[in-house]
Amino acid sequence: MGNKRLRYRFTFFQRQFMSHMLVSILILALMGAGFVYYLKQQSYAHVTEELSNAGKVIVRLLTREEEEPTVPLQAYRGLLAERKISFIIFDKTGEIAYRDPKMSAALRNKAFLDGLRARVMFIKDNQTFIVDRSPEQPLVVLTKPIHPKSKTTDMYMFIFSPVVGYKDILLSMDRNVGYAAALIFVITALISAFISRRISRRLQLLRQATCKLADGHYSIRLPINRSDELGDLALDFNAMAVQLEASSLQLKQYELRRHSFMTDVSHELRTPLTSIRGIIEGLKNNLVTEPEDKHKYYAIIEKETFRLIRLINELLDMEKIENGLITLAKKNSPLREIMETVVETLEVLIEAKKLQIIIECDPDLVVYCDYDRLTQILINLIKNSIQFTEYGTIRLTAAETEASTLIDITDTGRGMTSAELALIWDRFYKADPSRAKSSSETGLGLSIVKQLVEAHGGTIEASSTPGIGSSFVITLPKLES
Repeated sequence: MGNKRLRYRFTFFQRQFMSHMLVSILILALMGAGFVYYLKQQSYAHVTEELSNAGKVIVRLLTREEEEPTVPLQAYRGLLAERKISFIIFDKTGEIAYRDPKMSAALRNKAFLDGLRARVMFIKDNQTFIVDRSPEQPLVVLTKPIHPKSKTTDMYMFIFSPVVGYKDILLSMDRNVGYAAALIFVITALISAFISRRISRRLQLLRQATCKLADGHYSIRLPINRSDELGDLALDFNAMAVQLEASSLQLKQYELRRHSFMTDVSHELRTPLTSIRGIIEGLKNNLVTEPEDKHKYYAIIEKETFRLIRLINELLDMEKIENGLITLAKKNSPLREIMETVVETLEVLIEAKKLQIIIECDPDLVVYCDYDRLTQILINLIKNSIQFTEYGTIRLTAAETEASTLIDITDTGRGMTSAELALIWDRFYKADPSRAKSSSETGLGLSIVKQLVEAHGGTIEASSTPGIGSSFVITLPKLES
């Protein structure tokens, strides 16, 4: 297939299983090696202790003054033979001073004796070393200097003994350790397969849920039946799905409102423009001749023009706010004066519904704000109250604290439900679409109000009771935050 190479793709289950098995094999190998090493050292330590005790007896016999050392050594030799212990003594020049006559031929060869002679000059008390005589049993050698009182020179003793049954013990142990390792390996494989399969299934569920989420099924949820990292991952996935579902629903609602908004704007633009065009054509073609009729039609053109200007201004305000182009010229302004100006501006609408406006504000109270923008905020809020109040009172109340100024607009209108109250700040939202259309509302007023208040560094909160009325409370800081 040319330079193309097939690469096998291991699944998560296979990688998890293999990693568990490799770790298990490594642990078993280390434990087996450690156990063998421990057993070997214990065998050597046992023989070394036995040689040390025998060496002490030999040294006492050699250092006795009343008799020749060879006599008691010959008597002690029988006991040593039963314990398979042999020894050899060199003088300082390396010549053999005494050799066990029953020492095996393998220990009497020149190479072995020359190796012992080479160590004579370096002997210190109770030094031990191992002579590996594979395939025979290893030999433990204990070295010890002797200072006999009957001789003028020191002697050096090498006492040694094979580790009896060492090879058989190792073979038996290897076999038993092998059986135990095989059993542990099988158990580990089963447990590892079980654990890896469970983790793999959880990840498969997560993968399937992710694919469904990517396809737009935001209602998908993962079962949470673990308290470990996978359980936390499932919890985070569900939280993400909830957020995506909420965002998707919000986008759908936004799209519906946007479509409704575009339809309303088209209607709002078309209606006054059609009216203006018809009147202009009538005036142009001299279809209207009476001065009174002309004055009436000019008034209609003016009204429709103001209507278009208001709509366009709201659209431009939204565009500026969304792009951060709003600049505020904030200063201390008399709040009562602003309220009275707003009431005068809306006087025609107030009188049309025969509502009562009450202003409760100290004449000396000032507010730190952009004069024109605060006027716009109050106009939008009071117009909203006028729209939904058929009779009764609209009350404007002002107060101040050490750090802020409070403005409360309360009406006795129809009020709002909690569901409506949660949506009033959304763009294009209309609490009563049929009435909003008749009053040429765009659904942008309260959204603009909220963003302008926040641009001042303040907050606005709304509360309402159906059938009783609504209240909007604006909090503006006295100084720049």
